[in-house]
Amino acid sequence: MFKFNFGNADVTNEEKSENKDDELQWFPAKEVRIPTHLLEKGVDKELVFSNNTSIENCPLKLVDSNAVIDKLTEENSEIIVEAESKHSDLLPAKYEGGLKIWECTYDLGNHILNEKISLENKKILDLGCGAGILGIIALLKGSTVDFQDYNQEVIEAYTIPNVILNCDGSDVIEKKCKFYCGDWKAFIDLKESSENDEKYDFILTSETIYNPDNNEKLYNVFKHLLKKNGIGFVAGKVHYFGVGGNMREFESLIKKDDVFEVTSICCNTEGLRREILILKQHQ
Repeated sequence: MFKFNFGNADVTNEEKSENKDDELQWFPAKEVRIPTHLLEKGVDKELVFSNNTSIENCPLKLVDSNAVIDKLTEENSEIIVEAESKHSDLLPAKYEGGLKIWECTYDLGNHILNEKISLENKKILDLGCGAGILGIIALLKGSTVDFQDYNQEVIEAYTIPNVILNCDGSDVIEKKCKFYCGDWKAFIDLKESSENDEKYDFILTSETIYNPDNNEKLYNVFKHLLKKNGIGFVAGKVHYFGVGGNMREFESLIKKDDVFEVTSICCNTEGLRREILILKQHQ
């Protein structure tokens, strides 16, 4: 239940955010195993999108998100049914999107390929991965990739099939990929509790700053899980109308903590402005 503190002038914005977050029951983080039927039988051809997606001449095969939504609805996936009934891409702490590809994913994918960023033998986190496009690009360039998204349904029905469609052989997928779902704070705890888990060379994320209440959790993923000389990329719209998230607020949080140097790259000059923030630790 959401509460509005109209009568309490002494409650700070930070306290309001913490109180609101406490009221929401965020899903715990866990590793998601690749469904056996996908490894044995492959992806249902009826789910595969008829046209390939190309990012800077890097063709990708993807499942049709609408077909995935229909399939999950038919299977009576409670969260997806509720989101569809409310015509919403966001049900806080229940469904955090993931079944739609937004513009900034293409911005970041193009940037990585245009700049010829070396990904071979690197460990990558595709954070809030959705379709998994950024992580798939990294895999095709020789990386080991962890894919993370909030909803297990998204990982199992959307991310994993896309990875399978673009990688040759189940051995490659099982050796070079891991998949995770759940809340970012819990994800940090899960990764840090594993003695054998090394940190990431690159953390890639797009369209994840829409909810300002989650900014600190998002930032802490970079702060806790990025290698000392690692690089973080955050692609997003300058402002998310209707939900309050914006680049300047997230950038201010990073600068205030003074762990990372932040560089901003503009991705478009017309329409709703989009940017990529690049995070590197101070030397």
